[in-house]
Amino acid sequence: MTRINRDIIAYLVIIGFCILMLTWGIPTYTPAYPGYGASPALVPIVSISVMLFMACLSMFRCCVAVFMNRPLPIEESKFPEELNEEGGFTQVGRVKLYHLVSIMIPCVLLVVAIEYIAYIFVSFVFLMIFQYVIGSRKWGQSIVVSVSLTAVLYIVMRYGFGVPVPGPQIF
Repeated sequence: MTRINRDIIAYLVIIGFCILMLTWGIPTYTPAYPGYGASPALVPIVSISVMLFMACLSMFRCCVAVFMNRPLPIEESKFPEELNEEGGFTQVGRVKLYHLVSIMIPCVLLVVAIEYIAYIFVSFVFLMIFQYVIGSRKWGQSIVVSVSLTAVLYIVMRYGFGVPVPGPQIF
């Protein structure tokens, strides 16, 4: 079995899972709509729909490659260990654990801190730290981005979806 056939099977499994979740899982296990704010099924439906769309696009790409008898580029169609390169990984397959941990730690701290400190303050500090971790060293730009994103998220959650923001309330 070739790599492209394995990819097509994997995409079919993902598509099947998404369809199962959209037709049975989400409707069965989502609580009833309380009548205010956003429906509890909104986020799961949107996330599963995005997964379904992306899997369909990837499968379509693989199917076109198979039917037109054109292989995908080697760096996209082989496992990194199959490339027989010195390092053993392509740019696509390379994982830097330091970068992963430096992104995940602020995310975990945000989830924990939001229960004890006000949402607005925690999200501002989180965005400042996150921008520093990814390499932004312009403090003025970081402050403007953090304040505007925090304000937009607060307005969307509070007035757009009609749900209170998590944690203690300042306003």
